[in-house]
Amino acid sequence: MAIGKKGWFVLDPDPIYLAHGSYGGCLKLAFEDRLIWHKKLESNPHQFLVYESSHEIQKSRERLGQYLGCNQSNLVYFPNPSTALNAVIRSLNLTKNDEVLTTNHEYGALDKTWQYYSSKKGFHYKKINIDIPFDDKQKFIKSFLENINNNTKLIFLSHITSSTALIFPVKEICKLAKEHNILTVIDGAHGPTQVDFSISDIKPDIYVGACHKWMCSPKGVSFLYANKTIQESIDPLVISWGWDSDTPGKSKFIDYHQYQGTNDVSAYLTIPKIIDFFKINKWQNIQNKCHELVINFLKEYNHTIDPCSNNEKHLAQMLSFKINKNSPLVNKVCNFPYEIIKAQNQIFDYNQIRIPIIVWNQEVFMRISIQAYNKPEDIQKLIDMLNHFSLL
Repeated sequence: MAIGKKGWFVLDPDPIYLAHGSYGGCLKLAFEDRLIWHKKLESNPHQFLVYESSHEIQKSRERLGQYLGCNQSNLVYFPNPSTALNAVIRSLNLTKNDEVLTTNHEYGALDKTWQYYSSKKGFHYKKINIDIPFDDKQKFIKSFLENINNNTKLIFLSHITSSTALIFPVKEICKLAKEHNILTVIDGAHGPTQVDFSISDIKPDIYVGACHKWMCSPKGVSFLYANKTIQESIDPLVISWGWDSDTPGKSKFIDYHQYQGTNDVSAYLTIPKIIDFFKINKWQNIQNKCHELVINFLKEYNHTIDPCSNNEKHLAQMLSFKINKNSPLVNKVCNFPYEIIKAQNQIFDYNQIRIPIIVWNQEVFMRISIQAYNKPEDIQKLIDMLNHFSLL
């Protein structure tokens, strides 16, 4: 029996999805709500875009801000976290000899972004090696403290890592950074609705999150939170009517970043309906049951899998574990990443499982994601597949 109802989602009901962390899965209610907003926009674009959209986006931001524990005036919508973080990283006043501290667990696309701008500006993007299994939070914090020096200007850290599915102690790191006058940029792509948190409690300078993953919104909904002290230093990616506006709003931050030419904002407006849905269906219970299924899998098969953490406090609704890279299915993956697609297709052909294969630190991992549409039988089929392809 599924944790929730598969009928809540737009997803094809036949495959077994253990890959929610990759691209999410849209709630049917949110998909239908977007169509309503989209029709309203297209039926009278002048009326909607000129007179209504700003007000509707503000209402949506207000609900999102309440949900995330921050003021809506410090939030702006973006189509995805990578775009939002590009706006931030390119604007940072980092120069030669400055250091950005991070870990070896960060999302590959953003590693590339930092490396690109470090090559342009001359700052050093320094990765701290965090060993797996990650089971000791204090050791993690100590590793950052030991690497801070006079050149350290910023810490970039995932709230929940993509490849290794680990919850990092972002609140403690933000506190440490403030004590040393260091900026913090948190990649929270996997944070919202996978774990409960308040941005006001974490106190980052920047927090970027996705709504299309664990909040189950339509694709193209993410957000950038910026502390008021840093907002004016973030340049807009696109200079448009929001810059030096003839009709300025209360926040230059929102004017500069939210209004970047004609755009379909309908997906942004689904957030209030989604939050209402979570409240009605007691989504915290769903999260807990998903987490429980992950932990049960970890405990039952700990002797056969090699997990990225053995500590359930460092795991939410995802778990990454090493697989046998000598298996005929994946023995080429480390040297030829395009072989991942072939391997994933073979898995799907065998028993209809969608699951990512990930290369991290020259080793091959699988990452399971558990969402409301999953059920214990999905784990049994996963084990059958792992055994069939000699992946354990």
